[in-house]
Amino acid sequence: MVFQVIIIFLDLILKPCRTDDFVAKLYFETSRFTALQYQWQVRARINDNIPHPHTIVTRSLSYQLVLKSKISQTIDLKFFILKGPHGDPSTSQIQPIIYHYEFNQNNTETEYLKLPISSQECNRILSSSSISFRLLMVQLDKP
Repeated sequence: MVFQVIIIFLDLILKPCRTDDFVAKLYFETSRFTALQYQWQVRARINDNIPHPHTIVTRSLSYQLVLKSKISQTIDLKFFILKGPHGDPSTSQIQPIIYHYEFNQNNTETEYLKLPISSQECNRILSSSSISFRLLMVQLDKP
């Protein structure tokens, strides 16, 4: 049995955005990008989107990988985030966790996944105007 493994790494930037709600919520997202012949986007939020995150001393950042393209077959994907080449030196403390997800027509977004950094590093990252990181994606095509 022969498997085809495709490995992609991309240097991306999360930019801050605000919701249109009465009390605006801060979130982050990348521009759309192409990888594995599909359009993708990464979104991130602070403290799992709890109300009033500014009142909590301990902060965390969670991210979500979103498939923007229409697909006809399942995409079996493993992915993780690393420090970006142009990012804040504090992101060097990211301990990569490999996540696995099967994208299909009905499931085009992963759940929000914790970025494995300390609260202090999260505060340092959030103090910058954008968040630079490297996303590694591994696709295993089965015959």
